[in-house]
Amino acid sequence: MSHYFSRAQLLDRPLDMALLASLSRHGDAYRDHALVWRLFPGDNEQRDFLFRRELDARGKAFYYVVSARAPIAEAGLLAVQSKPYAPVFESGDWVRFDLRANPTVARRDAAGGKSRRHDVLMEAKRQGASLPEASRNDLITERSLAWLSSRGEDWGLEFQEESVLTTAYTQHRLHHKKRSIEFSSFDYQGLAQVTDPARLAAKLVGGVGHARAFGCGLLLVKRVS
Repeated sequence: MSHYFSRAQLLDRPLDMALLASLSRHGDAYRDHALVWRLFPGDNEQRDFLFRRELDARGKAFYYVVSARAPIAEAGLLAVQSKPYAPVFESGDWVRFDLRANPTVARRDAAGGKSRRHDVLMEAKRQGASLPEASRNDLITERSLAWLSSRGEDWGLEFQEESVLTTAYTQHRLHHKKRSIEFSSFDYQGLAQVTDPARLAAKLVGGVGHARAFGCGLLLVKRVS
């Protein structure tokens, strides 16, 4: 069964500005999460979509969305264009990839107990706190690239490391119902070669990494001719 690839556009003059203002108070990532959810109505449904926020040439927000269900546009708020999405690649194909990710690693504590998830970028920032800003930024970039390279086999890709660019390092802080969430994200772009088409196909519709509910993990690829 194919999925759907969609482009959801926030209207220039949304009818419910009060809703947008209310959602934005909890943080940009939470606002985006809540808006995209509105494209998939249904009580008690599990999240079965990935998304990524972008800005068009006019600086207006829109969202790329990959979903198991067809999204439904909401009048006065979001317009949607969709098409079936069933990507097929072969081993050896070269692709250009684009990814916004929340790099994390799982580590057990010193006593060997339950493993905990650590945000790679925040950890690098703390470890480099005493370094000059340029050196601290280099450390963050180095750790982020190491995280990406270590995931290639699981994603069915071999990254051409010298081609990879990292941009838009962002720390997100969300607050909702007395709960606070912090995570960081990096944007990656570059070239990779397909090593396992089945694994890659699964990641393209299922996502990679964490914070997928908040706009991370949507892996976009395009075959290089």
